[in-house]
Amino acid sequence: MKNILKLLFTLLLYTFPIISNAQFTIDGSFQTRAILNHGYGNPVVENSPALFGADQRSRIIIGYKNENYITKFVIQDARVWGSEDFYNATGPQRRSYSFGVHEAWAELMFSDFSSVRVGRQEWSYNSSRLLSQRSWWTTMLAYDAVLYKFHNKQTGLFLDMGISYNNDMNTSNGAYINTYPNRLKTINFINLNKKFGNNIDITFNGILSGQQDELLEQTLYMKATEGLIVSYNFGKNKKAGLFVNANAYYQHGTHANKLGGNSEVQAHMFDFQVGFLSNNKKVIFSFGMEKLSGQDLTNTDASYSKINHTFDLLQGGRHKYYGGQMDYFNTTASTNNGGLLDPYFHLSYQFDEKNLLKMDVFLPMVAANIGLNNPSNELGLGLDLTYTRSIFKDVKISFAGSLFNMSDNLKIMKGMLFKDANGNIISDVAGVQYMFYTILSVSPSFFDSSKKRE
Repeated sequence: MKNILKLLFTLLLYTFPIISNAQFTIDGSFQTRAILNHGYGNPVVENSPALFGADQRSRIIIGYKNENYITKFVIQDARVWGSEDFYNATGPQRRSYSFGVHEAWAELMFSDFSSVRVGRQEWSYNSSRLLSQRSWWTTMLAYDAVLYKFHNKQTGLFLDMGISYNNDMNTSNGAYINTYPNRLKTINFINLNKKFGNNIDITFNGILSGQQDELLEQTLYMKATEGLIVSYNFGKNKKAGLFVNANAYYQHGTHANKLGGNSEVQAHMFDFQVGFLSNNKKVIFSFGMEKLSGQDLTNTDASYSKINHTFDLLQGGRHKYYGGQMDYFNTTASTNNGGLLDPYFHLSYQFDEKNLLKMDVFLPMVAANIGLNNPSNELGLGLDLTYTRSIFKDVKISFAGSLFNMSDNLKIMKGMLFKDANGNIISDVAGVQYMFYTILSVSPSFFDSSKKRE
């Protein structure tokens, strides 16, 4: 019986191009990551041992495309070696099983530039600041959603509109509910991009997100975030010379508080980056500044204190921003809701088509006044180094290291440094914080019906 099934499957694959003009593909993705960790996520005391671990993400990706529709089906196994389940408190749900369907969607083509996609899918827009698939997670992130796309390359106009609404299998009064309080119940967006010539892009991004009340399950608090992104010669296909990218967001509405209730939100964030690509396209260097607004704890005015001024990053990517890959400042609580002001510097060198070296330096500070002894609010110095080599066309390996030198402010915030009444240090238990990791990625193409066989 097994041999018969194998024969039928083989015949189907080989006769597919003959009986149809459609394209059928089967691809794989295998990523293994090993990490040596001494303080990643949370600083550790000096005598703490470094921890070693490994995780893996494995996928089978099945695609189908014809003139009327496109489908994609991704089966994924994601696990720490020796473990069966992941837990991440900043995801849409707090658990993520190691094996399951990562993507499953169908996209109906209305015309050459208009379509609608329905099902579980990845979203990533505008450098992944607020909507991202979060590739640093072993599980990554997908959305159960409807996405409308209008992409007209001739006019340079690109419109995306998405709607995502989350439930689990529990019911209350006959209605599905979300039993994960303070998670996003719904996230919806519009992203309108207009290209002017070959160098200038202007994008409007609007996001409407909703959180469920922790105690009143039928109550939903909505928050709006609007942003403008302007870029010049920016992105993967940038030309030699100057490049600029700037984005600014304003956030308002209501935020679901812990233990029930809500607070009004008025917050903002911005990022500005300017850089230069050498004529031979081997060297890139850039400077930038990113800011997340926070709550000024010294402002006791009633009209100010009743409003939440801390910016919510929603489902944005965090690992490559906000102080670097040690991930110390990627949640609002990590700076006591004081926000973040983060100057940074980037340098990369492309030796050849196969070898790339990158360096990033971060100088994070608390954006608002939260009562720190040091008026500068500085938190330390972060350094990330990454070397990537393409071994073959579909195989690459990366080696990376991250170091973070903590300031006294951060040590005090983390309970690792103590001073007497005169400001003299009486105990400093913080050690050197570091993380080293390597990632091996293999992305084979098992079958493609559009390719002619020998």
